[in-house]
Amino acid sequence: MKKNSLFILASLFLLLGITSCSSKKQKLSDEILTQEKSLYADSSMVPDAVKEKKIIESYVAYADQFPEDSMSANYLFKAGDISSKINEIEQSIQLFSRLLKTYPENKNAPYAIFLQGFIYENQAGNPVKARPYYEEFLRKYPDHPIAGDVTFSLENL
Repeated sequence: MKKNSLFILASLFLLLGITSCSSKKQKLSDEILTQEKSLYADSSMVPDAVKEKKIIESYVAYADQFPEDSMSANYLFKAGDISSKINEIEQSIQLFSRLLKTYPENKNAPYAIFLQGFIYENQAGNPVKARPYYEEFLRKYPDHPIAGDVTFSLENL
């Protein structure tokens, strides 16, 4: 009788743990979706800086809490992209680097490498730091659709 009670109790805790984890994931996912809708809700299409910083935090929180989830890589990419748009250069570079380190096979990996070079070249005004990213991109993805653009950028540093 005690063994059955212990088994039932252990099963209940396991079920609660799984449910709690998935409900946390769903809650954060829903929160992100709401923030994304709100970010560009006004007709001017000019996002609010406070909302941008908040959604970056949410994207990173999701990736921190659920690194095995396929959305984590996409959220890191979006966070890096928004960071660059609000001129948070180092944060953007770090987020793209994290994406590349953690999810090197992700479909956005080539763009993350390119964008690091682009940010250093155009936002930071540092072509010396941009060069290695462009070179790495061409080494890894010589046949990528934007390889021609990257070659052009590299030649015109």
